[in-house]
Amino acid sequence: MCGICGIASKPGRADDLDRAAVLAMVDRLSHRGPDGRGVLTLRPPAVKRPVTLGHTRLAIIDLSDAGRQPMSSDDGRVHLILNGEVYNHRRLRDGLTKRGYRFRSTCDTEVVLRLYEERGPASIAELEGMFALAVLDTSRQILFLARDPLGIKPLYYHEGEQGLVFGSEIKAILASGLYRSEVDWQGIWDYFTYLYVPCPHTVYRGVRQLPPAHLLEHDLATGVTTLSRYWCVRSRPEIARLSFADAKAMLREQLTTVVRDQLVADVPVGVFLSSGADSTVVAGLARAESHDIHSYTVVFDDPALSAYDERAGARAVSRHLGTKHTELPVAHIDPFDLLDMLPLFDQPFGNPTAHLNYLLSIRARKHITVALCGAGGDELFAGYPRYRAEQLARAVGRVPASLLRTLGRGFSAIPDSHHNMRLRRLKEFFLGWDSDLVERFTNWTYYMDEATKASLMRRPPPVRSSQVLRELFERSPFADDGTRMLDVDVQSFLLDNILEYTDKTSMSVALEARVPLLDHRLVEAVLNIPYRYKLRGLSTKAIFRAAFSDLFPPESRHLPKRGFNVPLALWINKLDEYFEVPADVRHPLRRRLGDSVGITWRTGVLSWDVIQRLREEHRRGLADNAYELFGIIMFDRWWSAYIESGQAYAGSASSADPQRHPVFPG
Repeated sequence: MCGICGIASKPGRADDLDRAAVLAMVDRLSHRGPDGRGVLTLRPPAVKRPVTLGHTRLAIIDLSDAGRQPMSSDDGRVHLILNGEVYNHRRLRDGLTKRGYRFRSTCDTEVVLRLYEERGPASIAELEGMFALAVLDTSRQILFLARDPLGIKPLYYHEGEQGLVFGSEIKAILASGLYRSEVDWQGIWDYFTYLYVPCPHTVYRGVRQLPPAHLLEHDLATGVTTLSRYWCVRSRPEIARLSFADAKAMLREQLTTVVRDQLVADVPVGVFLSSGADSTVVAGLARAESHDIHSYTVVFDDPALSAYDERAGARAVSRHLGTKHTELPVAHIDPFDLLDMLPLFDQPFGNPTAHLNYLLSIRARKHITVALCGAGGDELFAGYPRYRAEQLARAVGRVPASLLRTLGRGFSAIPDSHHNMRLRRLKEFFLGWDSDLVERFTNWTYYMDEATKASLMRRPPPVRSSQVLRELFERSPFADDGTRMLDVDVQSFLLDNILEYTDKTSMSVALEARVPLLDHRLVEAVLNIPYRYKLRGLSTKAIFRAAFSDLFPPESRHLPKRGFNVPLALWINKLDEYFEVPADVRHPLRRRLGDSVGITWRTGVLSWDVIQRLREEHRRGLADNAYELFGIIMFDRWWSAYIESGQAYAGSASSADPQRHPVFPG
């Protein structure tokens, strides 16, 4: 696990400038890899244009200097930097050894290098794991980037007048000096609906995520860049026809193998454990492979957070499985600490759960270097309430529309309690039950609608945000709506939300988070298991719980889903003070937050009237706007730090709109 970055220059640019730029990029990624760093520059005539690769290392397998990167082939023609882990590296090594290849290390990086020497870009399809990598291939005269099938590891790039620049995080591109930042208004428009920026966009125009399961090939001779996809989920009729018992057995066998492979490391490994099904199963399968499995749970000593404390359930699971359990206490959380998450993402990110994952990671890092977690279980096995909502929507389709509208108006009149999401979900259900599947799904899962955003942002709407999901639904290979919803969630909510904060928060403290449920072969198999095996009546994750029933302690088998969440509805009452800071020069938060608080509504980027309306609705219980208001606060913090400060400037909303927002002085 590491940080990678690099530059392929346009002809004529001094390569010493690139080396200095990449050194600056490596510095910005140093948190991802404290165990070493390396920079390699190749110049003409070895390459048609200068290329510099940078790497910062978190040593996991083979801790010796033999695993240092960039790593080069014996003949000096191929050079590799890799972030992530390849779990089938031992099997691949055995095959390469039989075919005459020799190794100077035991790390997975060298296996990837040798395999590329043998098979070129086609080798990526043989890798099982989580990775983002770059290969400089002088024989083919290409710079080659690749990202793992599910997008577990991030990779960003920008191609501009001075060349191609890429990195594990946006901050590396911003540090390169090769990118003059502009705001991507489509990315921001989508952010206010999703509270994340959907792939491949970012909020920076011209900076893109390399999509999961994609290759980027940059021709060093012509400067032409091409993208191609090397894997996608297929429809597997032979799995869809399995009986419940056979599908259950297949699931048990495959996940057991995956967990066994992901326990391999030369550093301490543990498991993040809650009372939930996903982490319980991962911990149970890990414990079956080793007697020395340590589990970790973040616990809250603040009585106000007692409803979110999972120590009792996690203790029961640990006792049942026999893990060596450690509770990581959090005495108090200041809601304003959530705003400190911004530098981890370099763009607005509105899921406050990221802060909990950060607290868990920073405390666990004192004990372990690798943590297995249960991310992906809800998306694969229909664990979220929206799946039950869609099932209910089909049933109520037979109820007279006039009656449903009357019920909807009745629920809308009930004040929100802000203590749970149930009333909000009921209101959203009745507001969106008669839309098409994509609009229902967007309404039940996400936040601001198109009309609210248009009023808030004072600009005509670009492409409707639900179009992101609509295109995924249309491309899904599955026929039934339930499985299509799971498939879309894997490619959107899981990718851009769960995996985004899992990587950024854990790697901020150099902790490698592994996600066994997201082995791409397992994902394909599970998505092909009949949907009716996952959602049975109103019971979620039915086949998952049945396949691993022995791993659950009796007291946890029928507990309701809690989720790994923060009490934002409670905290927003304190965070609401943020909106008062600009009007009070003596406000106590001004020293902590600075004088730029509220820059977005003070300069007209956002509408203060709309913000006030959202606040008033929330105060009066007319609507639960906690997430919408938090999203606005995080956007304002980002604009202040990255736009108003002079790190970037707000460019045109689209290529067809030449009007520019003001440039704020740094």
